[in-house]
Amino acid sequence: NNVGKTALLEAIFLLKSLNAYEIPFQLNFNRGVFQQQNFDVEEVCEWLFYNKQVSKAIKIKIVDENNEESELILSLNKALSPRLFPLSPRANSRKTIKDLKLEFKKTGQKLLEFTTFLTPDQEERKRMRIEIEIQQDEVQEAREIEVFPPSIFLSSYLRVSPTEDAEIFSQFEAINKQNEIIEILKIIEPRLKRLAVLVTGGAPMIHGDIGADYLIPVSLMGEGMGRLLSIILSIMNAQEGIVLIDEIENGIHHSIMEKVWQSIAVATRKSKTQLFATTHSYECIRAAHKAFSNSELYDFRYFRLEREKETNIIKVSIQLARCQLSATRLSHIG
Repeated sequence: NNVGKTALLEAIFLLKSLNAYEIPFQLNFNRGVFQQQNFDVEEVCEWLFYNKQVSKAIKIKIVDENNEESELILSLNKALSPRLFPLSPRANSRKTIKDLKLEFKKTGQKLLEFTTFLTPDQEERKRMRIEIEIQQDEVQEAREIEVFPPSIFLSSYLRVSPTEDAEIFSQFEAINKQNEIIEILKIIEPRLKRLAVLVTGGAPMIHGDIGADYLIPVSLMGEGMGRLLSIILSIMNAQEGIVLIDEIENGIHHSIMEKVWQSIAVATRKSKTQLFATTHSYECIRAAHKAFSNSELYDFRYFRLEREKETNIIKVSIQLARCQLSATRLSHIG
């Protein structure tokens, strides 16, 4: 616990979501750190920085399989223009107002810099609106940000709303691909015949036909079916992208965890989506190892994070080959 598993997912999410420049603000909202009506960038973003050391920049760097480097730098810099709207009392007491600056470097490409700040929405003043200024080569210009593959982050703090799930499912139904979702869910619930979006209590919600007299809300089918549906929809909706799930075992009964991983394996391969997930559960790791060992392809990797002397985090990579480790041995290294 407390070794930075969530922070690692967030770092990957930040680096792979630059075309969605609201992500740095959204992360702290997902954590429950601030509310949407706060327009003080420093107060909103300070918990992104280690020990709230906002004078130091955040650097996230990766090297891909082609040995190409990508680096994202986040820093809080003095705002270039005054704010003509109310900030928080804390912000008004500061000598300077700060904006969030992001710098993205990639092998063979020019440096991309852009600054973001928060303003009240014109139609709903209590809601925030994110403004962006893009700069390149120190000359401000209008420029499209590189389109990154889709990325989705499922927080352990917030649950996907039934309405959002219904909207995503409707998109698959519109292109006649709803059966792909149903076939994957049948791994957990073989009785499932079809899914339908019904309006319940004024809001759309996905219901399932399992042979009963009435269609049943998926969230009432038990054993974490609602949670699994959200995961599968996210994976299928991130074609050729990435999905990051914090504490993947939450809301799922341990007795079906192996089948859950079987479902995830089918969904990720079908959509060519890469999944990153954290867990506190040894049972979850063992179930994943068993599920992938019994599939035609063992494309599962397990990494353990450890804190050394309360200052450094060491990544230990454990490459699990098919049937290489027994569940007993896995429990010792998990």
